[in-house]
Amino acid sequence: MRIYSLILVLCCGLIVACSSTGHDFPREETLVQELMPLQGITNPWKVEVKPPYLIIQNVKRRDSIFHIYDLTSRELKSAFGVEGQGPDEFVSSYLFQGPLSDFLIGDFGKNQIARFGIDKEGQPVFKDAKTFGYDNALYDAAFINDSLYIADPKYMLVPSLYMLAVKDSLPRKIWTYRSPDIMDYSLDPDMGNVYANESRIVFCYGYKKQIDFMDINFNLIKRVTFDFDASDVSVLASENAKVSYAYGHLGKRYLYALFFGTSWKEHNANNTRGTILEVFDLDGNPVIRYHLDGKRPVQFAVDEETFTLYGSIEDGDPEDNLLVYKLKGLS
Repeated sequence: MRIYSLILVLCCGLIVACSSTGHDFPREETLVQELMPLQGITNPWKVEVKPPYLIIQNVKRRDSIFHIYDLTSRELKSAFGVEGQGPDEFVSSYLFQGPLSDFLIGDFGKNQIARFGIDKEGQPVFKDAKTFGYDNALYDAAFINDSLYIADPKYMLVPSLYMLAVKDSLPRKIWTYRSPDIMDYSLDPDMGNVYANESRIVFCYGYKKQIDFMDINFNLIKRVTFDFDASDVSVLASENAKVSYAYGHLGKRYLYALFFGTSWKEHNANNTRGTILEVFDLDGNPVIRYHLDGKRPVQFAVDEETFTLYGSIEDGDPEDNLLVYKLKGLS
């Protein structure tokens, strides 16, 4: 009987360790919006930080898709990348975020990934290019390192995350996160976004306030859940659906997750109020909640040397600027 009781206590402790429900953040702060003027005609979309440089993907140009800025001087150091069918051109490009010191650019049209470094003058240095063995592997991919990554083929009606290496034609591991009976991803209450680094895979849910923290083998470390008045299934995928975690960034130190808590319709009517940035450590513990007093970033990255967030502006107003938020209180 004593052994049975001990086993019961241990099991209860394990469940508590892997699941946490509540609203407790040790700190809350309000952040004031700043702007970083960009040089040249641009409309930033994707953002990546490789201190002391920042890379943006520009969606207005076809002959200088990527811009590299010095974060100290905020000066444009180089612009490169041409859209086209040639060997050194991009058919359909995508700037990835990841844990490497180099940065990665995917080309959907070629099913390839190119790796670049940055020299001391702020110029891109091409390292190598690899062709993926799995079709459609680049969509919503999250890189663990330069070859191992997590793919979410959600638009192919596959309700699972795949762990793949670049040359793999079949997944090494599979984690099913939503019902196989729901064919339309946008109508699934369990839909979300995946992020990864060298030690963690994190899944943030879009229609419910839940985040799963896993190791790189899909073993659950902690499931963080909060009370959330989720939308009825009948309005999912509409502008009236209430959004939970919309965008995020996984650094080497923390997860940064944007929480809306309102419908897209309500949030778009006033995107300068109500956006919250929640920060968790890599074990899923709440660290700090920021209230953004200004426009919300869309795609964003965090410089974890200065704890500064750089993000693109959804409506492009003001044009040729990045949003900047100084994340005070982090170390």
